[in-house]
Amino acid sequence: MSRGTVLRGVAGVLVLVLALLAPRLILGPSLEAVRVTRGNLDQTLVLNGRVLAPRRVSVGALTTSVVSRRLAEEGDRARAGQVLAELEDSEQRAALAQARAKLDQLRESAAPSARAALDQADSALRQTRLAWERGQRLRQEGILSESQADDLRHAYETALAGREAALAQDRSAQGGADLRAAVAAVDLAEVKLRQMRVVAPADGVVLTRAVEVGDLVQPGKVLYTLSLDEPMQLLVQPDEKYLGALALGQQATASVDARPLDRFDGVVAYIAPGVDPARGTVDLKLRVPAPPAFLLPDMTVSVEIRLGRRDGAMVLPLAAVRDLRQAPFVLVRRGGRAVKTPVQVGLRGETEVEILAGVAPGEDVFTSPAARPGRRCRAGRQEG
Repeated sequence: MSRGTVLRGVAGVLVLVLALLAPRLILGPSLEAVRVTRGNLDQTLVLNGRVLAPRRVSVGALTTSVVSRRLAEEGDRARAGQVLAELEDSEQRAALAQARAKLDQLRESAAPSARAALDQADSALRQTRLAWERGQRLRQEGILSESQADDLRHAYETALAGREAALAQDRSAQGGADLRAAVAAVDLAEVKLRQMRVVAPADGVVLTRAVEVGDLVQPGKVLYTLSLDEPMQLLVQPDEKYLGALALGQQATASVDARPLDRFDGVVAYIAPGVDPARGTVDLKLRVPAPPAFLLPDMTVSVEIRLGRRDGAMVLPLAAVRDLRQAPFVLVRRGGRAVKTPVQVGLRGETEVEILAGVAPGEDVFTSPAARPGRRCRAGRQEG
């Protein structure tokens, strides 16, 4: 091979290399970038939490007695007011019967007797008043002596006092202190009889039973523990910086670690009025309208709360916006160089952020860490 042929080959290779390197040397390296577009942006907040266990209540006796019947077992469903156990109540039943008998006696005998005594007193009062009035006239005519007239007046005053006493007794029998006391005695006896039954305070499931027939129980001893039927709730603890974006009624979706693909709905139902000073978090509870069967107390859950939505927003990936928390800016390709451009951000999603001002749709924004302000470079792979 001649020397000229070799030189021509080398020159060809050099031309090819220069052709390949010329764009990089002149335009700069190709760096990964995205194009500013418009789309729909959902602002969400993803948190980890747990399923709250339903409230538990301990049920016991209100008085000291012996258990006569056990009516509920562990695992049984109980309705509010349902009797779980009965205590020996023969003494309370006898006391109630006695109180009712006394009340019936007042209503059936004392009241009619008092009415009859009042009628008799009214009759005696009328007779003595007529006799006294007639004696007054006879005294004026000189037929009766002064002592006889005084006797008639005294008899009238005695009858008047007797009538007042009979009236007071009648009022007492019809609804006075005696009758009220008898009614109160019956009410008290009924309360003490009801206390001989251990009842469920609300709907729920019996978790534990610590009582047997024949046991001597006292106030303060736990006989049953119930798990109350309450709406299933989730507890999450977001950072306090999200308080301005959180609100009651916001919709959410959740999943548990055991079944991450089976998502279910939740609704923000409670926002704690205070912040945990040690962690800077706030307790947030979500109600689960239709809890799935696999959802169990104390399970770990992942919750995504939808804070807001913007349709037709100008969006960029979070990786394209730098110094997002302090003074957000992007590197836009303008004039063949990466130009530092401050931007105003709006809603923030998990992967995207809304741009309110600073760039325009169609512009290329660098996401590559190699991009530097003022560096000559090209926009590489374009993303949505």
